Amino acid sequence: MIRRLIKKDFKKNKVITFTLFMFILLSAMLVSSTLMIVTELNGSLNHLFKEAKVPSYVQMYAGDLQKKEIDTFSEKNNLVKNQQTVTLLNISGENLFLQKNDESEVNSIIENSFVKQNDTFDFLLDTSNQVAQIADGEIGVPVYHQQQYNLKLGSKVHVQIGDFKKNYTITSFIRDAQMNPSLVTSKRFLVSDHDWQELENKISNQEYLIEFALKDDRTISEFEKQYAASNLPQSGTALTRSLYQVLNSLTDGIVIAIITLISLLLLLIASLCLRFTILTAIEEDYREIGIMKAIGISNKNTRKMYLTKYVVIAATACVGGYLASLFVTQIFTQSMSAYMGTVPKTILSYLLPLLGSMIVFLFVYLFCKIVFRRFKKISAYQALQVGEVSGNRKIAHRMRLSGKKHWIRNQSIFIGIREVLTQIRVYLLLMLVFSISLFLMSVPLNFLQTIEDPSFISYMGAGKSDLRIDIHQLDKYQEESQQVSNYLQKNTASKELGINNVVRYETSAYQVKNADNEFVTIKIENTDDYDSFPLSYTTGKAPQNEKEIALSNMNSQELGAAVGDQLTIMLQGQEEAVTVSGIYQDVTNGGKTAKGMLASEDVLWATYNFNLADSSKINQVKANLEKRFKHIKVTDTDEYIKQTLGGIINQVSSISLVAFGLALFIAILITTMFFKMILAKEAKNIAIMKSIGISSKTLQYQYITRAIFTLVIGVVIGVVATNLIGTQVASLLLSGVSNLTFITNPLINYLVIPLSLALVVSVSVYIVSLSIKKIKLILVAE
Repeated sequence: MIRRLIKKDFKKNKVITFTLFMFILLSAMLVSSTLMIVTELNGSLNHLFKEAKVPSYVQMYAGDLQKKEIDTFSEKNNLVKNQQTVTLLNISGENLFLQKNDESEVNSIIENSFVKQNDTFDFLLDTSNQVAQIADGEIGVPVYHQQQYNLKLGSKVHVQIGDFKKNYTITSFIRDAQMNPSLVTSKRFLVSDHDWQELENKISNQEYLIEFALKDDRTISEFEKQYAASNLPQSGTALTRSLYQVLNSLTDGIVIAIITLISLLLLLIASLCLRFTILTAIEEDYREIGIMKAIGISNKNTRKMYLTKYVVIAATACVGGYLASLFVTQIFTQSMSAYMGTVPKTILSYLLPLLGSMIVFLFVYLFCKIVFRRFKKISAYQALQVGEVSGNRKIAHRMRLSGKKHWIRNQSIFIGIREVLTQIRVYLLLMLVFSISLFLMSVPLNFLQTIEDPSFISYMGAGKSDLRIDIHQLDKYQEESQQVSNYLQKNTASKELGINNVVRYETSAYQVKNADNEFVTIKIENTDDYDSFPLSYTTGKAPQNEKEIALSNMNSQELGAAVGDQLTIMLQGQEEAVTVSGIYQDVTNGGKTAKGMLASEDVLWATYNFNLADSSKINQVKANLEKRFKHIKVTDTDEYIKQTLGGIINQVSSISLVAFGLALFIAILITTMFFKMILAKEAKNIAIMKSIGISSKTLQYQYITRAIFTLVIGVVIGVVATNLIGTQVASLLLSGVSNLTFITNPLINYLVIPLSLALVVSVSVYIVSLSIKKIKLILVAE
């Protein structure tokens, strides 16, 4: 009997059943996809790290290297299993040609270098995750460049350094566990030992990776302290295995976070729809329920009859969602597959997503049971107050057609608004779904616009400027650094170049006591001007004197220091106290940076930020500087954002489009379902109004007005929610950012998104309301 009743109900309420089915299916699909992406990310990352034998600790260094001191330290240290020093031959962008149009890499922010394959660990892998083998005349190109320029095997890479010219044939694309992510601006090209030796004689700019493989990676923090206490090179950036894991998983981690957000919002919408349809179904069958009670059918059996229907819908939808996730996941993991490769799926790869779908089913089942607990208390008045004017009687009395005049002249619009206001509890579902849809469209788009905006540089540890100059190995190029400074100051008033607001930053290494009262090494960027190119501070402000220091959010957490706290720092051999003046946000260098106004004779590198009076001359000034000075890196900060966050921007852009389309689809489904039910409930009233001469067209306008007015309220709620909590949600997506401020496009937020929703809602209601023409009093009476 139950099966017969369910079949009959499905035929009668096709639209409602389909809508509920789709919401639950999409929720299950996205939850399963999220868990599958997490499983694949974890598996791919572990496999990549295992095959590449990623170092436990790496110290980058540019300068004169004392190899014997490193060997002695490694031999005496019980924590060290293996040690090697990798030499990077850093090639200038103007000497490297990758693109088909013979354009050099002079405008790229990427620092490219040539290496040979390592012997013991830190292997560069091919696209099969095997140790890449390169013959003479061949070259292995990073996957990053393959993706950027759509390079193919057999393509040529041209190197031209003065009179030296040579073409290399691409025979492999390289997965580099250390330098894979776009956030890492250094990339390694793999050449044969013979070709590397040939290039070593041509390239003078060399850098070193002092790498350690420890016996147990759990001792990395202990080893860091031992290395910091030694006299070994510490002037460059220090990196650990855990930081490499964070950098490699960041892009896909953002994808996982956004999909999780979407799936949770869909579950919320599904819950609202379930509650609405259950209460409406009970109200519609109120008399039948009473009859069943009268003839002795228990509440338990009656509830079971209704619950079975939703269990069938949920079970079918969750199975469909799980199967769909097997295909959808491939779309979201394309970037992961390119950069890390894929590993054979294990039983866990299928069980974990299946568990996700089962959790969605369990949630729906328990939610239905909770709603059905109110079975005894539900009456027609409580369930769905449609038909006659009910709900808020004060509003109903004030908004009568007769009596005083109203500012709404059009009667159809007036009646439509009146119906929504007097039955606000009924239309609350629609308002909430519309507000959630707008939130779903706005947050990913706002996040995308924010990370694409040039001012996002302030979240990367630097103020917004037109151009930036980096000079590394300052001990080696001190004279050129001074020449750069003189040149910039000389041309500050020049009308030809229009350089202004020149600020010099110097970075040095300092010993600072952490929360455990132990000295650790941190890099502090110093300047006497933090006003020209300000950062975004979550709390506090920039340092004002040499007794103050500002910390990045992650350094603040690691050192256990907040604004106003004092830190002990080693200055010129003496312990000094400095006060934390502010906490800022930074996603670079693992999020661990600091700002100060300290003096230091041992400057690791220098940076110049400056603006131009005419921004159209950025490329001209950049080319001029690179031609005049050979050992500097000039960066257009707009281009820096695009190239550094390119992978993240592409992923977020794709998901934003999916979220936008999904939100519109949700709006269509819920609007269609809702007004189908409203029209069925109000069929008698519609027939009466038609019999007294009110046209079908006029009634259609009333229902469209109801939908648009409800949408307007929903949009207002959605905009407020986006502005209040949207930034907090987005802040969870980027490591090192705790207080993100959206940089939005008002045209998109306040015009395109609301109009898109208005269009699909209006069309949906119009199509549904066409059935008004078929409603006749005699049919309703029957």
